[in-house]
Amino acid sequence: MSSAPYYFIRYTWIDRVDVERLAGDLVSSFEVTALREPESNLSIVEKAKFPVKADTLRVYLSPTKALLFQKEKKSFTQRDLRLRENIFSVYPRSRSTPFPWGFMPEPRFEVQST
Repeated sequence: MSSAPYYFIRYTWIDRVDVERLAGDLVSSFEVTALREPESNLSIVEKAKFPVKADTLRVYLSPTKALLFQKEKKSFTQRDLRLRENIFSVYPRSRSTPFPWGFMPEPRFEVQST
């Protein structure tokens, strides 16, 4: 098993996620923060607007992709798994394009025993 922290990106391809609504749905179970970023030249599509945190798993939500990551490698908790499942259902793709390149396999991770 890799010693690197979990890092994975999920995509929507064409659809855009209403990140404000998604953040509102997640706030009852996870820590959700609205970012107040100064204006920049980045497209609004690429800006991550809402960081979400479970126990060890964090997610940056943007309209077309979600970045799932850990700051340090730890076993996922049940709460981490629920956040991961929520994100996978909203962002169903594991590559940035429907074409057969850019595939990124999900890294292996451990789950805490209950």
